[in-house]
Amino acid sequence: MNVFEKVQEARPEIDGAEENISAARGRLLTEIHAEKRPARSRAARRPWIITAGLVGAAAAVTVGVLVVGNLTTPTTGGVEAIPTVVPKPSVEPTPEPTVEPLTASGAFSAAGAAASTFAGLTVAPGQYLRIQVDMHDVVFSEPVFGWGENVADRSNATNAWEMLGTSEIYVPADQHGEWRYLGTSSQTGNLYGPEAQQRMEQYLQELGLGSGPSPATGQLGGPSAPWPTPDGSILLVDFLESMPTDPAELITWIDDQQDTPPESQNAKVGWLLLELLAENVGSAGARSTMYAALSMLDGFELVSVAGNEFTVALVTPIDDLSGNPSTVRRTARIDMSTGIVNETTITSGSGSALVPDAVPDSRRSYSVSIVPTAP
Repeated sequence: MNVFEKVQEARPEIDGAEENISAARGRLLTEIHAEKRPARSRAARRPWIITAGLVGAAAAVTVGVLVVGNLTTPTTGGVEAIPTVVPKPSVEPTPEPTVEPLTASGAFSAAGAAASTFAGLTVAPGQYLRIQVDMHDVVFSEPVFGWGENVADRSNATNAWEMLGTSEIYVPADQHGEWRYLGTSSQTGNLYGPEAQQRMEQYLQELGLGSGPSPATGQLGGPSAPWPTPDGSILLVDFLESMPTDPAELITWIDDQQDTPPESQNAKVGWLLLELLAENVGSAGARSTMYAALSMLDGFELVSVAGNEFTVALVTPIDDLSGNPSTVRRTARIDMSTGIVNETTITSGSGSALVPDAVPDSRRSYSVSIVPTAP
């Protein structure tokens, strides 16, 4: 008996039974048909359900991000943004100090301050202060009157030549003691003019000078003073010791000793002081006083400053040997940290077609050292 016959026997006697049986049979067949489908066909739908869930979750996250990204600052009850505060300095910055340009007077003052404490010119007993002087001079020649500085200069010379030489002075610890001297004979340098060689040779013969080096030694009691001291001494060391120690008095003292026009005070006083300082001897106090006096004089020009060295120039009017107005230019190169004079030059006139302006009439270069013995 199949299942339909069992249902037929068990059904109750109800009106419309046949319609009910037909409906029930249809539902039963549908369920039976469903049970006969393969199980994997139902399971195959699960991954799609899971995937749909993941997509939904991702969409939810995306929506959340979009919602958060579109948040706006509430108009009331929210936290206001804190502005950025730039810290201010606790004190106002200190302005840079104004540096005054160096002048000739300031350079002389600095050299004087250094000279007052510089011990490099003071030697122990038995030692010597060695001062080397490299000399460069131009001899001007004029065919009618001969040659030499008294008869020719840049304004009228037709020939000229350079004379070079070196000397050494050895100063003992007691500067009143015996000074030693070592020199070499002069040598010739550049020639200027068509007859310079011939006239230079004649010049050397007249003076009995050779052109090669010839060392010689001698004894000196020190260089001569510009004029005798009040007690009659004519030695430089005594002259330096007799100078007034006040800078203003020193200027007056030197000025009174020279018979020159008042307008030339800077030349006669200032340049004399520089020549005395160029000897690179004397006490620290005397050298400091001379620099202080120089700082009080007008007329010096600060030409250049290189490291510790400065160069000053002093230009004074003269009449050249041709009778025309001209000038003399004097320069000094000084070590501002020691007060030592390293070089001096003198140049008379300018614009010569024979000797360049850059070649001075006279140049002296100095170097100082302390040595244990003297020749």
